[in-house]
Amino acid sequence: MLRSAWGPPIRFDGHRSRAGAGQRVLGAVFGWPERRQPTLGSMLSSPSVPRRPLAPLTRDQLLVTAGVMAALAVAALDSTVVGTAMPTIIGQLGGLSEYSWVFSGYLLAATTTVPLYAKLADVHGRKPIFLIGLALFVGGSALCGLSRSMPELILFRTLQGLGAGAVQPIAYTIVGDIFEAERRARMQGYFSGVWGVSAIVGPALGGIITQTIGWPWVFEVNIPVGVLAGSIIWRAFHERFERRPHRLDWLGAGLLTAGVALLLFTFAEAGDLFGWSSAPFLAILALAVLLLAGFVAVERRSAEPIVDLSLLRDPLIGAGLAITTLAGVVMYGLLTYVPPMIQGVQGGTPVEAGAAVGAMSVGWPIGSIIGGRTLIRWGGRPVVVVGAVMLVAGTAVLTQLVRFDSLWVALAGAAVTGLGMGLIATTILVLIQSAVAWDRRGVATGLVQFSRTIGGAVGIGLMGGILTAFVGSATSQILDPVRSASLAPTVLAAARHDLATGLFWIFVILAIAAVLAL
Repeated sequence: MLRSAWGPPIRFDGHRSRAGAGQRVLGAVFGWPERRQPTLGSMLSSPSVPRRPLAPLTRDQLLVTAGVMAALAVAALDSTVVGTAMPTIIGQLGGLSEYSWVFSGYLLAATTTVPLYAKLADVHGRKPIFLIGLALFVGGSALCGLSRSMPELILFRTLQGLGAGAVQPIAYTIVGDIFEAERRARMQGYFSGVWGVSAIVGPALGGIITQTIGWPWVFEVNIPVGVLAGSIIWRAFHERFERRPHRLDWLGAGLLTAGVALLLFTFAEAGDLFGWSSAPFLAILALAVLLLAGFVAVERRSAEPIVDLSLLRDPLIGAGLAITTLAGVVMYGLLTYVPPMIQGVQGGTPVEAGAAVGAMSVGWPIGSIIGGRTLIRWGGRPVVVVGAVMLVAGTAVLTQLVRFDSLWVALAGAAVTGLGMGLIATTILVLIQSAVAWDRRGVATGLVQFSRTIGGAVGIGLMGGILTAFVGSATSQILDPVRSASLAPTVLAAARHDLATGLFWIFVILAIAAVLAL
């Protein structure tokens, strides 16, 4: 019997139940609606009903699948390859104090625009919105490769995020549109595999590109693939859709984006600019809080809110999203701040930094598989607790990178953290899906991803402010192997000490976030 992490046994249509938990877990994982009447899936699996053979894939289906997979691959790779390239970029462009904005700007833009793009796709069709998003992403990639300063890179990364907010969710929607129900689950599995492969090879690929042909190609490699994907979708995807009117929550999206961005600026920049107890700092902080409070007020009255706050009234969902947010801080913090530790403090290469980050991507799917299998046997709470304990253990190992100058320590910490992330992510997703009715499951699932990404964006920004407080003017130079070789030994040692101290406290924050998730 499956027990929820915070309550008695639950049915996957939102009602309490005592039996059939294992079957309903599979239904929650794969999005199958629970009905009292036999479903098409149950009929097809019944021995008394012969399985209808699937029709062969058409040429257009194959082409559209290839195009969408290519677009999804570049978007997925971009989220992992950039982390291992960033230390070298900082070493050449300078601006270590703006390091976190490269990640936070992208994540914030990609997260807050997803609900808007989804509704625009219902109104105007998948094809035009997908192509607009892909054009923004490819254009932003080209501009990132041409960046000559950190402000330019931050601006163009944000443009990339605006495009990614359309590419990623609408890709899965297109799959649902062009395939019949019997084939859809299998195809969605293939598309999920694209993310898995990208997460594993992305960090190492970013390191190889950076170390061989240069960091601009980390972004510019997206151009030919994106153009090819867009051309295929333009020619082969002939959609027929039913126009569905929606009320777009522009005000809510604007308040959320402005509030979070201003909050990030408050702790990442304003403290150093004006002083942590100064009147300007407190005024900016108050304005950020006011904007976020306005967002909450707007969402409560909105007919189609970006974030359905009514779901948070369920204790299971509220607790699950809180844990997911803290896990997002840990995940994105590791992706962002382990590479400068490997390259800047330990003197490693971009490839070694990519290997360290990639260890988390290897551990995650292993944890997901274990979590999915043990969830039915043990229930939700033990799996989540074990996952959180592994997050604590993994981040605790990362805090020791200052003492142990070894790549294997980073690999171990990242791998254990990945195992914990896999256990937590899978279990909480199933539990939250189980706590709502079928017609709200999509919204609840999106809220899980939203909370993880927002946690990452805010966490990276706040930790960037902490790092800025420790580093000096020479610290950016040690991230570039060429420039670091020209530094005097005393200057190099002092810069590495400052960077190591700042990163140590960032890893301590990751460990605290993991403890709070327990």
